[in-house]
Amino acid sequence: MSTMFLLRKKPRTTRPFSLETPCSCSGGRLAVTLTKTAVCGLSLFPESTAKQGRTLCRTLLFLVLMVTCSVNQATAADSTLMDRLHRWVDRGSVMLNNESGHTLLAYNADAILIPASIIKIYTVMAALDILGEQFVFKTGFYRDADGNLGIKGWGDPQLISEEIHSIADKLKMLGVNKIQQIQLDQTAFDSSIDINGRSNSLNPYDAINGALVVNFNTLFLGRKKDGTIYSAESVTPLTPLARILGRSLKPGTQDRFNLSTRRDYAERYAGELFGEILKGHRITVEQSDVGQTVIDDRWSLIIEHHSSVSLQEVIRGLLKYSNNFIANQIFLVTGAEKKGYPATISKARSVFQAHFNQQFNEDTERTIINEASGISRKNRMSARTMMAVLERFRPWADLLDHKKGAWVKSGTLTGVYNYAGYIKTADGYRPFVILLNQQKNKRDRILRQLIQYSHQY
Repeated sequence: MSTMFLLRKKPRTTRPFSLETPCSCSGGRLAVTLTKTAVCGLSLFPESTAKQGRTLCRTLLFLVLMVTCSVNQATAADSTLMDRLHRWVDRGSVMLNNESGHTLLAYNADAILIPASIIKIYTVMAALDILGEQFVFKTGFYRDADGNLGIKGWGDPQLISEEIHSIADKLKMLGVNKIQQIQLDQTAFDSSIDINGRSNSLNPYDAINGALVVNFNTLFLGRKKDGTIYSAESVTPLTPLARILGRSLKPGTQDRFNLSTRRDYAERYAGELFGEILKGHRITVEQSDVGQTVIDDRWSLIIEHHSSVSLQEVIRGLLKYSNNFIANQIFLVTGAEKKGYPATISKARSVFQAHFNQQFNEDTERTIINEASGISRKNRMSARTMMAVLERFRPWADLLDHKKGAWVKSGTLTGVYNYAGYIKTADGYRPFVILLNQQKNKRDRILRQLIQYSHQY
């Protein structure tokens, strides 16, 4: 026999009942007293099951209390986090968005600050937009009537020893067995390029930019206890310049040198490295000194080499190792590809600023892109603007380095301690920005709090 369900108005009652449940957000037990009619003024249940109706009312009240408790807990967590930010942030900004792009936390988000290396995230995004993910860098190889080998650089940041061995194989296969002299064409980059913030130190991040650069303008050398100098990289032969520089090493040590102190050293090393690798592939090089030239109609193209490394792969290494040299090579090449060679700082700034203004309407007049690596203290950006960049960068979030429980790009200068990236949750990625332009470095503490908050709420 079927049961009859009735929709009826329940008799009004003023007899209250209470439900008590633990609630950590209030530090004790939460007591709520309501009348039945507050929740169950209309009810749908069998005529004979009034007891089930009361059970349903209690269940609904319990759910209401749980939601209220959760909201109160989140509110308390928000308050605690903001209190800590007040203590930890003297001059800075913090932002956190949820998985769908809505702001969860904004602390001083519109302050214009020095971004340092987190600006590389924008550099990467702009390059991918302008050049495309499949863009590859190139280097031209030519021959003249005298048997000289002309090499024209176009700014490939990944022209490393392994790539040069591949080039030597190609030249040998094309019948190049003997070269009179190696001559370099550096005219694709303006000779007056000077990156603001770069110093003439021997640190690898201070390597100079140029049209034809090998091994990031660095050498990794060692010296045995008997004084013998050697290359500390198996694929990189020792060159005459390397032997000279290696004399400064103490016996039994290794060190990496960069060639930023003298541009002529960087050009000389590029030519010498090509020469030594070509010899290793049974191609004779008659003259050991390296010449300079301008490729014109006197030269015939042998091969235009395209890097085996795509732009996306270059970018992954750039973000992982925060390589300032690669960031500004990409910056300069992007400007020149858009505005024409030779590459100049002004062309690169113009192209990147125009791209920024087109893509973002946040602080376009106050955002300054002086160079692309973050080494310049003239760069300026707000946390809100950086957050807009991160929202656009979501498809490439995994290009960032995973550490400290998040996908993170750091940015550090004296008195500048920044993080930007994504916290992975069950529902997706939560982008965050921490900009601290102050003496006390509290970014790790703040990041831990943001991660804890994101996994709880």
